[in-house]
Amino acid sequence: MQRAIATQDRLIATTRDLKQSAMQQLFTHGLRGEPLKDTTIGPMPESWKPITIGDIASVGSGGTPSRTNPAYWLDGTIPWVKTGEVDYCVINDTEEKITPEGLRNSAAKIYSKGTLLMAMYGQGITRGKVAMLGIDASINQACAAIQTHGDRTHPDFLYYVLTHNYEQLRGLAHGGQQQNLNADLIRGFSFGLPSDLAEQHAIAAALAAIDRKLAHHQQKRAALNDLFQTTLHQLMTAQIRVASLDIDTSEVSDQDRRPAHTLNRDHANLDPAMEAPL
Repeated sequence: MQRAIATQDRLIATTRDLKQSAMQQLFTHGLRGEPLKDTTIGPMPESWKPITIGDIASVGSGGTPSRTNPAYWLDGTIPWVKTGEVDYCVINDTEEKITPEGLRNSAAKIYSKGTLLMAMYGQGITRGKVAMLGIDASINQACAAIQTHGDRTHPDFLYYVLTHNYEQLRGLAHGGQQQNLNADLIRGFSFGLPSDLAEQHAIAAALAAIDRKLAHHQQKRAALNDLFQTTLHQLMTAQIRVASLDIDTSEVSDQDRRPAHTLNRDHANLDPAMEAPL
C-alpha cells in the first residue's frame, strides 16, 4: 500500500511539472507556431496583444457581516467565500453561509457563477491564489472578484493566466508587515491575450485536461491513504490478521520485506553494538 501511495506521489509531482511546462510553452508560444514578437511584458505570438485585466474585466470585492449579530449567520443560506477556500479549484460550496439580512447590512455582495476569485491578503501561500465560482456566492473583503465583460476573453483562459502568474501577482503586493494586493493592482496586471477566442478556449482546454489528470491521481492517493490507515488500525487491533489479507507479496524483494527502521539504519552509519534488539 505504501508503494502504491508513493507511486501516486510521483505521478502527482510529474503532472504538476507537466502543467508548469505546458503553461510556460502555451503562454509564450501559443498553439499556432506563430513567430514571436517582443513586448514590454515579454515575447508573445505576433497575433497576441498585451492587455491589462482592467481592459477586459471588472474587479470588485466583498465584505463580512458582523460576527456579533447571530441574525447575520444563523441558518444562513447564501454561500460566503473566504480566502482559504480560494485554492485553484471550482467552488461549489462554502464552509460558511450568511443570511439575506447579513448580506443587506454588510459590504458583502453576490457574484455570479463563473466569476474568478483571487485571494488578496495573506503572508503565506494564500495571497495570489485563484479559483472560479461554480455557484452564485458572496465573498469576503479579502477576495477580489474578477468578471470579464464582452466576448474578448474566455474566463477559463484568464483563470490559467492568473494561475501561471502566481509569483508575479504576489510580487505586486505592498504594505508593511502585512503585504496585500488590492483591486487597482490587479486591474493593472498585464498579460498576453490571443485575438482569437477559439485559441483561448483551446489553450484552456489543454490545461484543464492536465488538471483532470492531476485530480485523478490526488483522489487515488487519498483513497489509498484511507485504505492504508484503516487496514493499519485493523491489523494493530487484531480485527483482521495478515493471513486473512489477499495480498500477493511474491515479487517483493528481501530488502522491501525488511521493516522501515532497519532500512533506515543502513544509512545512519551507526555501530550495531549500540542498537538494542527488538
